[in-house]
Amino acid sequence: MNYPRSYIILHHTGAEEKDAQQVRKNHLSRGWRDVGYNYIIERDGTVVKGRSLELPGAHCAASGMNHKSVGIALIGNFEVRSPTEQQIKALISLLKKLKKELNFPEKNILPHKNVPGAKTLCPGKNFPFSRLLESLKGTERLWKVQCGAFSSRKKAEEFAEKLKKMGISCFVVEP
Repeated sequence: MNYPRSYIILHHTGAEEKDAQQVRKNHLSRGWRDVGYNYIIERDGTVVKGRSLELPGAHCAASGMNHKSVGIALIGNFEVRSPTEQQIKALISLLKKLKKELNFPEKNILPHKNVPGAKTLCPGKNFPFSRLLESLKGTERLWKVQCGAFSSRKKAEEFAEKLKKMGISCFVVEP
């Protein structure tokens, strides 16, 4: 079944997990079929694909958002600290990509706590939502360049680091 996505809901994990795999294990231990988020952004800016968009999410039940939104979580508790700069840059890149691919208006990008009916502080008081919106202004068209497929995550991350050192915004996406 296809679930049309008309919103993006932004989250923090609310904990200090090591990586996306630990978040996935935590969600699976609850009896869920997969991690609840569609994307998880690790501290170093690595973007990891989560639950398929072919399935309803498990990240925001308020207003029926699990069935009509993309859930993006950054690892960390942003009530006590801020996201890393790498996380913010990766999130901005991912939002621009999704905005173009799925045709989201900026007004439909919401922090979890702003969803009608949500009773949460997520994604935390230190989450820079206004900065994100400012970064998305004027995004008319994005062009996607894919460079390389790698036999290991380590090699992909090493290549991504080289690109970042050259000032090229990039992230590693798990297949």
